[in-house]
Amino acid sequence: MKVRVCSIRGCNEKHEGRGYCRSHYKRFMRHGDPLVVKQGPRGGGWIGRKGHRNLTINGKNVPEHRLVAEMALGKKLPKGAVVHHIDENPLNNDPSNLVICPTAGYHRQLHARMDALKESGHADWQRCPYCHKHDDPKNMRREKVRWVHATCSAYAKRNCRSYIKRLRSSRVSIQKSR
Repeated sequence: MKVRVCSIRGCNEKHEGRGYCRSHYKRFMRHGDPLVVKQGPRGGGWIGRKGHRNLTINGKNVPEHRLVAEMALGKKLPKGAVVHHIDENPLNNDPSNLVICPTAGYHRQLHARMDALKESGHADWQRCPYCHKHDDPKNMRREKVRWVHATCSAYAKRNCRSYIKRLRSSRVSIQKSR
């Protein structure tokens, strides 16, 4: 029996799939072309799931933005600290583009203010969870931990009550039919 080999000229490796050896087959599946070789510079790390560049230092995987922030700070980041990219580009690790947030909550607040500024032109405006529009807190009221429009809240509560009534009446009719 004849052993099948890779169909790429000059490659005599054993056939894996679709006429290619293992390495050419992987390239074909990843990039659509078995001849494409996409490699970054040696020692340049890799891009993680969230889009951040990671490096291997002394056998440990370290996000590059945290490393740059620690070098700018001159010491290790405090526990719970989050590094924020001002331009929201996770690959731009220039020290002038990084902000060290003391907690994840502060980082979320920073993003909420950035979103409000982008949407409404006012960083201090709040987003209504019902209509999803930003508005001045003077035109809203506080419900537990969030700001809402009074009309949106009343509408949601009215619809919620009618939904619960319909649900209860359908349960009663189901129970009666049994």
